[in-house]
Amino acid sequence: MAPKRKAKSTSVGSSTKKAKMSKKSNESSQMSPSKGNKDEKKLLFERYADEDEGVITMDGLSQLAEDLDIDPTTDTKLLVLCWRLGAEKPGCIQKEEWSRLFTCPELPTYENTAKSIHALKNGWNQLDPGFLDNSEFRPFFKFCFEFNREGTKKFLERDTAIILLPLCIENRSFHTDAFIQFLEKEKTPEFKLNKDQWCSFLDFSLAVGSPPDFDGWNADESSWPILLDEFVEYVKANNSLEKSDKDQASSSPKTTTTTKHHHSSTKKIKIKIIIL
Repeated sequence: MAPKRKAKSTSVGSSTKKAKMSKKSNESSQMSPSKGNKDEKKLLFERYADEDEGVITMDGLSQLAEDLDIDPTTDTKLLVLCWRLGAEKPGCIQKEEWSRLFTCPELPTYENTAKSIHALKNGWNQLDPGFLDNSEFRPFFKFCFEFNREGTKKFLERDTAIILLPLCIENRSFHTDAFIQFLEKEKTPEFKLNKDQWCSFLDFSLAVGSPPDFDGWNADESSWPILLDEFVEYVKANNSLEKSDKDQASSSPKTTTTTKHHHSSTKKIKIKIIIL
C-alpha cells in the first residue's frame, strides 16, 4: 500500500497549530518507551489518529508501519489489517473500527488487553494474504480497490492501478505483467479503472489460462468486461507479430565470408538480430 500524504494547509494562526503539534508530541512521548520499559509502544487510537479529522489517515498508517518496522508501500499485510478491521471509508480507519483490533479473532491482537504493539509485530506474518483461500481473497481484493479510491470517486486512476494491482494480486495471476504492459501502452494516463474491471481481472485470472493460449477464454461467448477482451486481443496480436518477426529473421539469407589461414578456412556468419 502506498499511502498518500495530504499537504497541510498553512494559516495565519501558526501559533495555534504549533501548540497542537506540541501537545501531540507530548502525548506521543508519553506513549513512547521509557528507560525502564523499553519498546513499550501502545496500540492506542490517539497515537495514530489525525487530531483534526478524528480518524487514522494514511499518515497514521505510515506511523504504524514505522512502529512495526515495515514498508507501507510494499507490505500488503497492512491492507489485510485494514480489511480485517472493516474499514469502510477510503484511506482511513475510524475509532470504532480500530477497536476491532482487540475483538477480531483473525487478528494476532485478539483479546490483547495490554494493547502492546508486540502482539501485532510478533503475529504480523499471520496477515499474509497468501494464507487466504480464493473465497476469502475475493472480498479482500475488492477491499483493496475501495480503500485506495480517492474520496467519493468510483474508480482508480490508471497509474494508481498499475502500482496497486501487482501488490494486491501477488502470484494469483498469470496475466499481471502483460496486463500492466497493456495499460501502459494502450491506455492514456487519463484512463480510469472501475470496480467491475478490477474485480473481473481476478476472476479472469482464476478462470483463464496463461497467455498466449488463454485456455478457457472464448471470443464469441465472452462475458468479461470489454477491457479484458481488448487485453486478450492485444496480447494475441503482439504474440503474432513477434512470431512473424522471428520467422522472418530465421528465413532471411545468411551472409558468409571465408578467410584462409595455413590452408584452413574459417566461416564467419553474419546473422541479423531483431530486438523488439
